[in-house]
Amino acid sequence: MLCGTQKTVTAIRKGRLLSGSIDIIIPTFARKGSVTPLINSIRKILTPSDNVYIVWQGGEKPDEAVDGNVHFIRSSPPNLPKARNRGIAEGKGDIILFLDDDVELLCENFLEIHRRAYTSPGIGAVAGYIDDPLFVNQGASCSVYDETTGEIIQNFSVSSSQDAISFMGAHMSIRREAIAGIGGFDERFKGNALWEDIDCAFRIRKAGWRISYCSDAKVRHLREQKGGCRASGRIVYTYNQFANTAYFAARHAQKKYYRTWFVFWIYRLEYLSRRRFLWLRHDPLMVMAAMAGAWGGIVRCLIYKK
Repeated sequence: MLCGTQKTVTAIRKGRLLSGSIDIIIPTFARKGSVTPLINSIRKILTPSDNVYIVWQGGEKPDEAVDGNVHFIRSSPPNLPKARNRGIAEGKGDIILFLDDDVELLCENFLEIHRRAYTSPGIGAVAGYIDDPLFVNQGASCSVYDETTGEIIQNFSVSSSQDAISFMGAHMSIRREAIAGIGGFDERFKGNALWEDIDCAFRIRKAGWRISYCSDAKVRHLREQKGGCRASGRIVYTYNQFANTAYFAARHAQKKYYRTWFVFWIYRLEYLSRRRFLWLRHDPLMVMAAMAGAWGGIVRCLIYKK
């Protein structure tokens, strides 16, 4: 199904522009007080039609101050895609901007850059620039996906704006019509929710929209080590990593590539589990967690497959 309807996509491509109101959605979990600096920065650049929604996922309620444009929403139990959907349902803005609670803005006209990005025909989503220590690849492409293995390389810190195949949840915006047309984020990505943003991007593109990487809208990802999707221990994180990967593969991988996906991720597990454990070269708990997670992800897909 095309995003919304074919009529909607056609109308936008003919030049119908959005009014430009933005809903800024910031999911937060187990990081009391961390979102305050970000909210203070955003307050300075809001227009009367913009709104901020902090989606609080269980635990003690954040104590940040609120006003007419800043709202707190509770979403429980903790689940990142569910928190995103909760924020989407609460707001009414034409553009929905998602930010992690541990980022800081690096440009004063941040919101205006996102607004302007949607004047281009057919743009359904925008991947923003992210100053992130994980982005060490200095290649020219912001996102590259190998459909034969499931390996995806993302580098949203390249200097040139371009079309993209994906976006990253720490800094991305989506046209409301686009996200509504695909039914929102898939809440079956659990725990660390790895792949939930990539899954959403792939479905948006499949629905006929373009994704644009905008190098002018900049944030720095501070990567807080406590709370958020990194709140679980190593074994639980590994279980969810492989469960979500297997679920994504079952939804998106072509059958002819199942074997090459399997081989790639076995080698990936061999690398991740390298940890001296008594006389063993690999941590058996991590291996067992990964294998259990992979089977769990496949079963999850079989149960909920439509």
